[in-house]
Amino acid sequence: MLVEEQDIWVTLHDCFTPLDKGGNRYSGRFIWASEKMGFRHLYLHDANGNCLGPITEGDWMVEQIAGVNEAAGLVYFTGTLHGPLESNLYCAKLFVDGSETLQAPLRLTHGKGKHMVVLDHQMQSFVDIHDSLDFPTKVLLCSLTDGSLVRPLYEQPFNIPRFKRLQLEPPEIVQVQANDGTILYGAMYKPDETRFGPPPYKTLVSVYGGPSVQLVCDSWMNTVDMRAQYLRSRGILVWKVVLCFHLWRPVTGSRSMLQQNETDRLALIAFKAGITQDPLGMLSSWNDTLHFCRWSGVYCSRRHVNRVVRLNLFSYGLVGSLSPHIGNLTFLRTVILQNNGFHGKVPSEIGCLFLLRVLYLSNNSFQGTVPTNLTYCSELRELNLIDNKLDGQIPKELGFLLKLRALGLTLNNLTGKILASLGNLSSLTLLSATYNHLEGSIPEELGRTSLDIIHLMFNKLTGVIPYSLYNLSNMRAIQLGENQLEGSFSQDIGVAYPHLWYLGLVNN
Repeated sequence: MLVEEQDIWVTLHDCFTPLDKGGNRYSGRFIWASEKMGFRHLYLHDANGNCLGPITEGDWMVEQIAGVNEAAGLVYFTGTLHGPLESNLYCAKLFVDGSETLQAPLRLTHGKGKHMVVLDHQMQSFVDIHDSLDFPTKVLLCSLTDGSLVRPLYEQPFNIPRFKRLQLEPPEIVQVQANDGTILYGAMYKPDETRFGPPPYKTLVSVYGGPSVQLVCDSWMNTVDMRAQYLRSRGILVWKVVLCFHLWRPVTGSRSMLQQNETDRLALIAFKAGITQDPLGMLSSWNDTLHFCRWSGVYCSRRHVNRVVRLNLFSYGLVGSLSPHIGNLTFLRTVILQNNGFHGKVPSEIGCLFLLRVLYLSNNSFQGTVPTNLTYCSELRELNLIDNKLDGQIPKELGFLLKLRALGLTLNNLTGKILASLGNLSSLTLLSATYNHLEGSIPEELGRTSLDIIHLMFNKLTGVIPYSLYNLSNMRAIQLGENQLEGSFSQDIGVAYPHLWYLGLVNN
């Protein structure tokens, strides 16, 4: 019925899925996974084995099929669309007419790392077994509709004495570019310089040179690699690398280094094309007479050749729209575009910047809603959207940005409630949402954060100030004036907040 051959290697998989339930229009057809285009993707075949078309495509791979909802025409699978070191659950249409363009799969899991999933038989929810280099396994029950959290089922605490004594530090993930342009990934366990001095160190190289096994990934199993951690504790550097991971090398031939770096240059050119006014001529250097790493406001990595890691165009008077091609600058750590005249929507493609740590878009004229795709920027520390024209509600997905420290939403047109999911942000120290149209009460869950500055003036907040806020002993400034709050502060406020220097409660 179906024969597939490769000159180099054929990887076994268990993605064969017959579609014969309920006698629907898919009866007799089946799903098959193939690497005929260089990456493992799903294809729909008829009962005679003829390929009816692709279900997924792109420079990434499908790992496993998690489930099929034939009635809804949907297939659920795990894959590496958002990075070769990660694994996420996605949803795609079971079949798209050949005249249509395939849409990108919908990501249903949140947070960086590895996600193993189990779907319920009613196709309503799934169990997400999630871990990362930075935290051990936690088990979550999530909605299969949008991936939102239903309830946590299990989470390994970090305060176990034995765990603390081990002093396990996650390895550093390093990228190395081969001569043909292929990106190889390595995990480096470096000895503590305070104990063993500066490098060089004695080094052990742990290599896997065959197919189908990926030793280097964003998973807790690499942090608890006890052999590597023991050698590290003895002053030996451990270098773990996968030399030949064939699933990430297209059989049609690898792109050259120049072609790979061309992605960043073309993304910057598209960014410039969205600018209609440049009164200071700051983008005049963005031309072929200079390498793009020397363009004004563009900063490239020293480690990763010709990859843009910082874009700083602060107060240049630029006017225009923010190009969605910014999502192709996948090495960006910092984006500073504040004090300009950007308008239109904040493109959802900004959610493709998985390494992004700082995003400053304040003092512009952005419209529309706060993009929910920001939840994929799991490394984000600072998000500044102050003084724009954003509307809609604060998206609950911001509660998945577990490393977020500062959230600025002041001077917009946001409505709805301050969501309890912000209480998940244990590192959050600054929350500024003054001059909006927020309603409802201040959630008790904010007491689980690390807030030391909270600005919520000029909204429509009601209810009493939650007692949980007294747990935030590092609080320095509280601005809750011009709302409809009631009740009173404790007489021991000076004890609860020894560092408090500003308290604003006027007109409540």
